[in-house]
Amino acid sequence: MDSGMILGFSFGYLATIAGVFLLYSPVIAMVLVLLVAVGILKAVLLPFAVLIRKLRKTRPGPDMDGNWLLGPPERAPE
Repeated sequence: MDSGMILGFSFGYLATIAGVFLLYSPVIAMVLVLLVAVGILKAVLLPFAVLIRKLRKTRPGPDMDGNWLLGPPERAPE
């Protein structure tokens, strides 16, 4: 195997790598644009998430009385 053949194979591999990159560059660009869009949307919606979290914390919780599990209250003897 002479140096010209090795050089030819090397350029062939480089051309193949460049071709695959160019073939998939729209997919790579779309993924990058979607990641940026998700980041911007998350930053825009962050104040609403904080507001909803605060509203949930300030709401009084339900009465945790477990008497309803025992059935109707029994009448005390008179």
